[in-house]
Amino acid sequence: MDKPITDNQAWLTIKQAANYLGVSYRSMRYAIQLKKEEKANVAFRLKKFGRRTLINRNSLDTINEIIIRL
Repeated sequence: MDKPITDNQAWLTIKQAANYLGVSYRSMRYAIQLKKEEKANVAFRLKKFGRRTLINRNSLDTINEIIIRL
């Protein structure tokens, strides 16, 4: 189980972001992969922290939908 999301938390793990959006972990991974390939989900703001990929919470708030398949 991942840590709960706090009100002032700006960056979320993939699992937290998936829970925040109400999608599966696998769907979130697909969406991030499309962002990295610059094919979709351009509004996502990502950063690497060691081996982890973090997603900016504000970028999740501004999107209407995430694309997991082209």
